Amino acid sequence: MKESDLCVIAVVYGVATWFLVMTLQLPPAAQSYPLILLTALYLCNTLFLGKQLYSFYRHRVVLNDFRKLFAGFLPGQFFGVLAGCIIYMAVVNYLGYYISSVLYLLLAQFFLKVKPIPAIISCACIMIVTYLVFSMFLHVPLPLGVWFE
Repeated sequence: MKESDLCVIAVVYGVATWFLVMTLQLPPAAQSYPLILLTALYLCNTLFLGKQLYSFYRHRVVLNDFRKLFAGFLPGQFFGVLAGCIIYMAVVNYLGYYISSVLYLLLAQFFLKVKPIPAIISCACIMIVTYLVFSMFLHVPLPLGVWFE
């Protein structure tokens, strides 16, 4: 059993519970699909917890693997992308989903030192898929922004 796995299990239970609380505030007709996904998430996470407990039962050891996991951790990149996420959430209502998403994706990839051509291609692919799925197929209204409404 690894300490990092226990942390992941706790975070997944926390996020799933947060989404469960939000899902129960939806109208009853809109709750079924999210509840199915959340049930699957709880089930998979519980199975993973069971696997970890079985591993502990067999070996009676808990490994501290955080040093190994964070050996190549770059705080500057992490906190830079985190700041970009916060700024993105702040400007998406003003610039609109598409413009702010393109800006965020390109700047985040530039900040993470992704080469320009792959960054542009991945950004274009993500935006095309998002447009096709949400706007064309599901007809989900995405924020247009204060300036474009």
